[in-house]
Amino acid sequence: MHSGLIQRGSVPHLTAKSRQHVGGVHHQLTGRVTSALNVAQINETEVQDSTSSLHQTTNTGASEAAQPQQQRSGHGSSSVSSSSSDRPQQRQWPAAGAVLREPRPFIPQIDVFKFVGDLLGDPQETLKDTLLGSALATDDGPARLFSPVVPKPPGATPAEELPLMYYMPGIDGSGLAAYRQFPRLTRAFDLRCLIIPRTDRSSFEELVDTVAAMIKTELEWSDGGRPVYLLGESFGGILCLALAQKLGDYVDRVVLVNPASSFTNTPWPALGPLLTQLPADVYKLLPFALAPIMSNPISMALNDVDSRAPLPQQASDLLYGLIDLAPQLGALRLVLPPETLAWRLTLLQQGSAWLTPRLKDIQQRVLVLAGDQDLLIPSREEAARLGKALPRARSRILPNRSHALLQEAGVDLVQLLEAEGFYITERRMSNGRPSTKASDGGAASFGKTVPIQLPTSRELQLDSEGLVSTIKRLTSPVYYSTTADGQIVRGLSGVPVHQRPVLLVGNHQFFAGDMYPMINQFVDELGVLPRGLAHPVVFAGPEALTAAGRSSGMREDGSSSSKDEKDEGAGAAQFSSLLSTYGAVPVNGKNMHKLLANGEIVLLYPGGAREAFKRKGETYKIVWPGKAEFVRMAAKFGATIVPFAAIGCDEAVTHHLSAEELEQLQKLLPPLPFRLPWQQREEDAERLRRIPAARVGVNATMEDLEAFGKPGFFTPNLPQRTYFIFRKPIPTSPELAADRAACQALYADIKQEVEDGLGYLLRSREADPYKELLPRLIYEASWGGKRQAPSFEP
Repeated sequence: MHSGLIQRGSVPHLTAKSRQHVGGVHHQLTGRVTSALNVAQINETEVQDSTSSLHQTTNTGASEAAQPQQQRSGHGSSSVSSSSSDRPQQRQWPAAGAVLREPRPFIPQIDVFKFVGDLLGDPQETLKDTLLGSALATDDGPARLFSPVVPKPPGATPAEELPLMYYMPGIDGSGLAAYRQFPRLTRAFDLRCLIIPRTDRSSFEELVDTVAAMIKTELEWSDGGRPVYLLGESFGGILCLALAQKLGDYVDRVVLVNPASSFTNTPWPALGPLLTQLPADVYKLLPFALAPIMSNPISMALNDVDSRAPLPQQASDLLYGLIDLAPQLGALRLVLPPETLAWRLTLLQQGSAWLTPRLKDIQQRVLVLAGDQDLLIPSREEAARLGKALPRARSRILPNRSHALLQEAGVDLVQLLEAEGFYITERRMSNGRPSTKASDGGAASFGKTVPIQLPTSRELQLDSEGLVSTIKRLTSPVYYSTTADGQIVRGLSGVPVHQRPVLLVGNHQFFAGDMYPMINQFVDELGVLPRGLAHPVVFAGPEALTAAGRSSGMREDGSSSSKDEKDEGAGAAQFSSLLSTYGAVPVNGKNMHKLLANGEIVLLYPGGAREAFKRKGETYKIVWPGKAEFVRMAAKFGATIVPFAAIGCDEAVTHHLSAEELEQLQKLLPPLPFRLPWQQREEDAERLRRIPAARVGVNATMEDLEAFGKPGFFTPNLPQRTYFIFRKPIPTSPELAADRAACQALYADIKQEVEDGLGYLLRSREADPYKELLPRLIYEASWGGKRQAPSFEP
């Protein structure tokens, strides 16, 4: 069967009307049509038949991949990977078809002249009509996109129904480093691959602009709002991050494989130019000399080995695999002649320098995959750095994998994405509405009022590790809700999350320690994401957030070492990123108005920071402003208001001295050469003064910002169990918004509902046999942490 480039080039899946407009720019976007892609001389029925008998393996979630079987049939046929596994998302992928190879001698018969030709001459004759041959950029012309076509078994999901993926190549500028993944990728994605011809001399920023224009043009003319992925390997990783920053909400997720963003911190800026000066005959051998550094040749050759075969047959297949590496390595010399290599090294330097100061601005979710045996660049260390520098990055280190890990046997990129919860087929938006345009994915708009995407269940689990899981383990939160007919039930089923918009209004507990598990519970139990209105300090940068924490007593050691400062700043940045990832936006009337207008579930704590940082004698005290503005705004949109109450965190500390008492004590003490734990740093006070106030207008007189410095002196207690009750939903209407007196009366009712909820929880928890920490921990530990300790019945 002849398979080739999708003839639509880089403007696929358009409506009939759209094609009329785009046809004229088709050549401009794609450049010259790339040579035909002939993946395998078999028909789709043979692919299906050949895959049905492949060895079935189990996805453990932690493993890199099931063992993919890849075969190569002598000269002229390509390798096609195959694997199948049990999927964590209960979606079964058909195994990629192994090429049916003709019988071959047990001991490889080497055509010496052809082998030397592949080694030192032109391997294109060997590679023509193969998947790799079609993915090489050996011609001239502009950078362009192409779509590899791989035979699919009957019943496979049509490409136009799959998420889009744009593959950005490494320094070779072609599909050389990832072509073995194409068969599997084309079953999970509508795949595009960038080719950068060897004669292209675009600067890094010019290249980014060119590729971004191609992607944006395609997305704007395509139908629907499918998820869009960027996949980048080595230099392509730098390119992907730059494209993500430039394209914003057009891009949903980014996958980086051994990204070369650390290039300027390696010896290669100095060593690389020397390689381009090698004599021509020596340069021909360069790919083979660098092969052990760039890759693991044995692991690459194992793609041709069937692990079920007898050992002698495996040894024979391994030899064939090693021989077949010759034209592949020779191809690297073709796409990277000395003058091209010199320019690509310049691109690496330009890209690394451009990217470093912009990492914090890349908002999309990013997965970094790094081989721990990468000898070319320090990928393991760079993955850790990017995991901290990027707001929403997660890294995974793959053991015993080299720089060219996508070419190595046993690596299944689709399976890795699934195991990390990084594969999605649709955009699940926070406002419950479908995404209809490429630009409304909200993937780069965290911290803004536009709808954002919900995390996958696996991402929710991984994001909960650390702060949230620790709070949940120590407080074992219990949730109750009230149905429309007044019945109290266990769980959140009584909250009418589908009657949008919804406004959740409750009391802020000390340090807001209960908020994070509560939002986590809504996502996990109901599949919805409340959009919290957070104090501006959360979005004012790590320094301001750290200052607020210290001033409120979160750090009491008074440490001023540079290491502590750096760690505090990194922790504050991660904390801010976590809040915005899970829906938080700066609290103000304008943002609340936009969220309600978008049909969101809005989370509001009227007491704000003043109520969160309780003072001496204020345990479970409601500290709200006097005006009913949030009621009027909710009524304008006919929102359903759900009051709720929570207890547990206010008892986590014991206040000994109020801020006023501390001031009196300070006057009695002689000057000290050190700062007392409760004393605020001058630089912290200045940073807090520069933060915008959370309250303006009618409620501006309520203390808010100053609360960060006035909690007094307190000591921690053993963590208490936290309890939540969501009261009976209260419907509103636009007519109510016009009646200020009625709004004020409803405001008083809502406040009373919260106070009544506090009373209900304080009384009812006395019937909880596991309200104390030690019995609760023992019970849950006896179940291996898989069962929560029981609580009182409503």
